[in-house]
Amino acid sequence: MDLPHSSMSKPEAIYRLTERQRACLELVAKGYTSKQIARQLGISHSTVDNHILAATQLLGVADRREAGRLVAGFGQELPRQAPDLTEPENSGIVGVQGARQPGLAGLKLLPPVGGEANEQTLGNKTIQIFTIAFLSTVGVLAMALLISGVFKAFS
Repeated sequence: MDLPHSSMSKPEAIYRLTERQRACLELVAKGYTSKQIARQLGISHSTVDNHILAATQLLGVADRREAGRLVAGFGQELPRQAPDLTEPENSGIVGVQGARQPGLAGLKLLPPVGGEANEQTLGNKTIQIFTIAFLSTVGVLAMALLISGVFKAFS
């Protein structure tokens, strides 16, 4: 299989990687999954996969692990090294730590999304499930009333 950049040397190909591609591959080399990398970088896991795919094609390697090892081997030699990433305290799916919705300071209607699987107690999970069920029921009832009102108005 002839890759598009196979005539390029490995160091030359590594220098052509974007900062985001390098950051993703550095985390791959540390053993992170795409979802964990996405949380670290604040992007979706499919975007991480796209960055890794583009990087593996550019490097002409078989898989993400090989690309990660290759980039990690050049670590300090890279001119634009990605900064070290720290684990956010309460990460969402792609949420930013401390981010708030404007105008809703202190108002918590919906439970937090994302985070570690066993981060909350059973009681908190139960309350969140009932909160979602209640809000869903209210939404369905509101839509039903709205639709019946529209039918009454046009009949």
